[in-house]
Amino acid sequence: MDTNKVILGIYEDPDHIYDATKKLIHDGYRVRDVYSPFAIHGIDRVMGIKRSRLTVAAFIFAMTGITLALTLQTYVSFFDWQINVGGKPFLHIPTYIPITFELSILCTAFGMVACFFYVNRMVWGKNADIIDIRVTDDLFVVAVDVIPNKTNIAALSELLKSKGAIEIREKEFED
Repeated sequence: MDTNKVILGIYEDPDHIYDATKKLIHDGYRVRDVYSPFAIHGIDRVMGIKRSRLTVAAFIFAMTGITLALTLQTYVSFFDWQINVGGKPFLHIPTYIPITFELSILCTAFGMVACFFYVNRMVWGKNADIIDIRVTDDLFVVAVDVIPNKTNIAALSELLKSKGAIEIREKEFED
């Protein structure tokens, strides 16, 4: 098992952690992640995180729902069980719109929940690795990778303190 050491800078203000992350990346440090109790606007661009493909997945799930709804309704009303309702034709597409809309929303919702669990590796019985319990409440943490024989821990700690860190500590992860 590899052990990866990180330096954690703990902050009380989202503006301070934003500035610290920007400075760390500018100075060439490798920021593993920034943990916060809420989203910090613009931090993803600072860290170089690519735009999510979530919209593409949602579109595919919606199209799956639309296809299923139209296929089922067309098969049942035209091929399998023709019923004359009020003199309407057997293949009357406008009557399919409400069910098609609802099934597309249902497939999108279930598909997005499944994607969420898959992408975040949330499986039954697995406990979350919380880097610091205070992150879930009111503090912000930036985790900086320590590269052996390359990272100056004293300089890194000084940089984090200068950007407003209230606490600095080391942590090891097992991969």
